[in-house]
Amino acid sequence: MSTPADASALFPFGLPDPDASVRVFCLPYAGGGAGLYRPWVAHAATAARFVPVQLPGRENRMAEEPEKDFDALAERLARGIAPWTGERYALFGHSMGGLLAHEVTHRLLESTGRPAELLVVSACAAPDVERPDWSIHDLPRDEFVDRLRKLDGTPREVFEDEDLIELCLPRIRADFSVLASYQYRPRAPLPVPVTALAGTRDPQVPTWAVAEWKRHTSGAFDLHSLDDDHFFLNRHQRTIADHITNALRPTSF
Repeated sequence: MSTPADASALFPFGLPDPDASVRVFCLPYAGGGAGLYRPWVAHAATAARFVPVQLPGRENRMAEEPEKDFDALAERLARGIAPWTGERYALFGHSMGGLLAHEVTHRLLESTGRPAELLVVSACAAPDVERPDWSIHDLPRDEFVDRLRKLDGTPREVFEDEDLIELCLPRIRADFSVLASYQYRPRAPLPVPVTALAGTRDPQVPTWAVAEWKRHTSGAFDLHSLDDDHFFLNRHQRTIADHITNALRPTSF
């Protein structure tokens, strides 16, 4: 099991509730941190409990070197989460976090022998859908920022504050290195229900690309659309949390 210090870094807003019927581990988008999900911790309308997961190199883990390889990061996350899954667990991820959540779900099934109750992917194309060229992490600063703007995969408010963008650039570069290193590996669909969320005005991830997740599960599949852009997560947190808890309720509560 993780040491208390490791667990406190991984779960900055408290260790997973031992009394929760289902623990929902939440992974952030590129450049984001566990703080995105802090309001979700108080969403306790059901026995499900949301557990924000912190990646290295941000917020309370700012002193750590960000991970730059997808498989290495997924393995670190799976090893850290595994001792805290309890009897029932689920995973949620937005954008890059969706790809990570999918990979971590596979690895947790292999390591624990227990499938997740649910995988929720948000603003994330299915793993075998062709993606934009993410090999931009080594570009000079101004060219890198320009490409970030054009990709529309980073919150606009980051570009409006020079101090904020300088603070965020190292971890955004690291996360694009993580994305560039991702390699899809065909394998059997997960024996896990999948709920997918798409923004109808998302210029980066069209709804059809999110709908392709249905081929990656042998369980139930649900697709929900929200009338917003790629960062609908920031404006529809309660709706998304409700979709997650409603998907869990029939089998878990």
